[in-house]
Amino acid sequence: MPQERLIRLVSPEPSSLATCLDMFLLAQEAAHHTSKTLSYYRYTLGNFLSYLSARGVRSPEGVKATHIRAFLVSLQKQGYADTTVHGHARAIKALFSFLVKEEVLEASPMRKVTMPKLQQKILPPFSREDIEALLAACQGEFALRDQAIVLCLLDSGLRAAEFVDMNVGDVDRDGMVRVHGKGMKDRFVRLGAQARKALLKYMAKRKAKAGEPLWAGQQGRLTTSGLYQVVRRLGNRAGVKDCYTHRFRRTFAVWALRGGMNVHHLRAILGHADLNMALRYLALVKEDIAEAHKQASPVNHFLGKKRKR
Repeated sequence: MPQERLIRLVSPEPSSLATCLDMFLLAQEAAHHTSKTLSYYRYTLGNFLSYLSARGVRSPEGVKATHIRAFLVSLQKQGYADTTVHGHARAIKALFSFLVKEEVLEASPMRKVTMPKLQQKILPPFSREDIEALLAACQGEFALRDQAIVLCLLDSGLRAAEFVDMNVGDVDRDGMVRVHGKGMKDRFVRLGAQARKALLKYMAKRKAKAGEPLWAGQQGRLTTSGLYQVVRRLGNRAGVKDCYTHRFRRTFAVWALRGGMNVHHLRAILGHADLNMALRYLALVKEDIAEAHKQASPVNHFLGKKRKR
């Protein structure tokens, strides 16, 4: 992702796009949106305003649907992922919806723009062999920590930011974990016996107190960037391709559904606002079942063979 640009007022006129963006960001901050959300709005909308400025468009009234479509196409031609293009479109839609609500505009130019399509295919989860290889790759000074990270990521389904935000006191003796979730929504997840055992071994070595970070690096709390590096390093050492933190979350979801978890419980554990993502994971599990049946259908493989004779 290109380096984020902070948007500043470039005109004292209330109708300038830069001023409108400042108003929008202030409203998001007042609504207690996270700093990560605010940074993403600055990044996506900063790109859009720079595009418009280069074409002489500096007022909200001057923005037309054709400008938005051309901007999104330019992102696609630059090779941005469909998720990134979609994220820019969502941010633009949010900005102009805000301006309509504030009566700066009578109507949003986004009403005439079709949202970019997102690829619906879910990438595959880790295999059991992948996880075993990652655990075997946990070596050296941080072996106990890294083993606990692998098992706790896999057994909790937490987002990377939620994972590193945990303190020692957020996990009780029964394995219940208090999660400070996305959008300032706390929830609870649970760690199973094997994950708790690995975590206890790591904590016994650290001897940390309740208010201290659960996951520590060489310079204090492990950051999301630090977690990414840990996981990537383990993947390289274990020979596991596409090893990144979100794949643990996806693997948790798929394995939990394979084990019989209800999609409503999965939604609550993952912290999703609706069932859409859980149903996408369920569809992947159904694909697994269909493929397994195709490979081992009793009628096709046994009765079918007899009929050919």
